[in-house]
Amino acid sequence: MVIDELGNNLGEMDRLDALNLAKSKELDLIIVSAKEGSASVAKIGDIAKSKYEKTKKLRKSKGKSSEMKEWWFKPSIQERDLVIRLEKIKKFLSKGGTAKLTVKFVKKTMPAQMGETMAKITQNINMYAKPISDVAREGKNLSIIVKAL
Repeated sequence: MVIDELGNNLGEMDRLDALNLAKSKELDLIIVSAKEGSASVAKIGDIAKSKYEKTKKLRKSKGKSSEMKEWWFKPSIQERDLVIRLEKIKKFLSKGGTAKLTVKFVKKTMPAQMGETMAKITQNINMYAKPISDVAREGKNLSIIVKAL
């Protein structure tokens, strides 16, 4: 079974005839589905274009929603820096991604200071994001995963 480049069904054709037809049009013969015993389906077209469209479909099917980005915060982050970084996170979340917010352990930092910083972050982010996980300790760091409301 052969289909031409415009999508018209040319019917059943001998393999050599289909190859000659594709060569005369300066295109390739692409096997769409190979079935043993019955007629296989082949399409006349450009193989490079076919591969490109296939990879494009795969990329589109993955989507952006599965994207996760991680942001690091120091326990001694200044208020203005925190606001700016949270605005960037808000912009990212509005596109459909998920964010992992981590307060990174720095030498001579008290765990209480890290907890306060994480509390500030969660308090400010509650307006436009909801937590997926609880605040968790990963080694010496504190982290939380959030996504848009």
